[in-house]
Amino acid sequence: MASAADPARPQLRWAALYREADLYKAALRVYTKPLFAWRKALAASADGRTLYDFARHGLANLDRIHAALSRGQYEFRPGLALRFNFNGRARTLYVYPWEERVVDLVLYRALVRRLHGWLSPHAWAYRAAGFGVDRCQRAIRRALAPGDGPRFIVKRDIAEYFASVDHDILLGQLAGLMEPGDPLFRLLEPRVRFRYLDAGEERTAARGIPFGTAIACAFANIHLTAMDRAVAAVPGISYFRYADDLLVVARGPRAASDAADELDRGMAALNLKDKPSHRLDLNLATPGEGAAVEPGFSPAGKFRHLGLEFRADGSVGLSRDKFRKLCNLFRYAFRRKAGRIARLKGPEARAAIAIGVARTVLEGAIRNVAIIDYYLKHVTDEAQIRLLDRWLAEEVLALATGGGHRKGSFRVLPYARLRALGLPSLVHRRRLIVHGHLASPFFVWKAAQAERSAGLAAGRMGGTAARPAHSAPAFSRSPDAAASTKPEGEGAASSRVSWKTVSAAPIRSFAKPFSSTVGDSVA
Repeated sequence: MASAADPARPQLRWAALYREADLYKAALRVYTKPLFAWRKALAASADGRTLYDFARHGLANLDRIHAALSRGQYEFRPGLALRFNFNGRARTLYVYPWEERVVDLVLYRALVRRLHGWLSPHAWAYRAAGFGVDRCQRAIRRALAPGDGPRFIVKRDIAEYFASVDHDILLGQLAGLMEPGDPLFRLLEPRVRFRYLDAGEERTAARGIPFGTAIACAFANIHLTAMDRAVAAVPGISYFRYADDLLVVARGPRAASDAADELDRGMAALNLKDKPSHRLDLNLATPGEGAAVEPGFSPAGKFRHLGLEFRADGSVGLSRDKFRKLCNLFRYAFRRKAGRIARLKGPEARAAIAIGVARTVLEGAIRNVAIIDYYLKHVTDEAQIRLLDRWLAEEVLALATGGGHRKGSFRVLPYARLRALGLPSLVHRRRLIVHGHLASPFFVWKAAQAERSAGLAAGRMGGTAARPAHSAPAFSRSPDAAASTKPEGEGAASSRVSWKTVSAAPIRSFAKPFSSTVGDSVA
């Protein structure tokens, strides 16, 4: 009999999962997402067609896709294998034609919706509402709260997870989730044994799932669900999995060791390996608690996970590389404007331009705002954020005076004068975010994106994405004072996309926009 920890295995049927409306919702998502990063719509895959090429005959294309999906006989074309280097890590990204991206998103959403209750509650990535990295981080922080002695940490990271998935094992897992002979299996099998072009040669993958596609995210969770349940069943632990990052928090060494053994057995059963460099078995304790010597566990006062530094005293800070990452967001922006700043006469004029650049990074660049606000939301070590503020002020002064980071530069332009010129404060911004007084530009943009999707669904092509008003003061002169910001009104900023190239015909009317999921970010 299935227990609450191991719910009944679903029997999926494609006829019960698929609706024509799902196809048009997925198309709407694919159509509107590149509008906020217009160059993405110009990307082409193996078929050489851009999003605009696909949308030009969008209604006919979607009708053809619907007819094929209704029969469960859709034929996937090969994608392009593109190799990238992300911060020193080699990755192969598989870019499929726009039509395949729509179908992938349909399959992803159908599986995530139907399997939501079956997937482990300890898997936080690529899920529907109620999960995500923010909630995962808050749950980890609660599990690490000081008290009841030291905490034992077991941390694993699956090596090259998406590229290492065993096809036979995954196909067996998928077959067990659906009725025998159901068309759903015929649709999913070519996404497991996917085809791609590499240097002009067509190949069929012998291992791995297509990193960069929506459906691969659903596969990633399905593949590890049995291991998730086995680890979570170990008494006395808290277990967290975000994609391929695995974390166990235990109050005793025996429970931690048992969970570590389950992790090792689970990965071995799936023919997966963990990264030796990311393998941690720690006894986390403050100096006052006095970490006892436990075989197999190294004493530690902190550890890194998902970009944050969790400490034994319960606080959360930035690791050294993430601190440097935030500095680099500003440093690279300053470097792009260095010539313009250098041509100005007078330190105050140069400082004013540099401050404007800093404000643009913090308020106007969507990607930067998403990164900065994520860390500000979760970091509790305000003293560390003050160091960021100090660094930013010194960097502005270095550009203004040409003298590098020197304390004496504050005699040329005091900190109060820099604030009067508009120098932002990350400490102040963090307080506004934490207390709910600041609708950060990232969330303003997301709300505008949803509103725009509703407008497109209703056939209204006018209007543009809301952007933060740069003329409105995001920060007051006092770091402890609150200031409000308002986004510019609809239509205040013009889009860089030529709407004439996009046909409104493929968009069918919907009453309201659908909610996006974490997995959509790869579509």
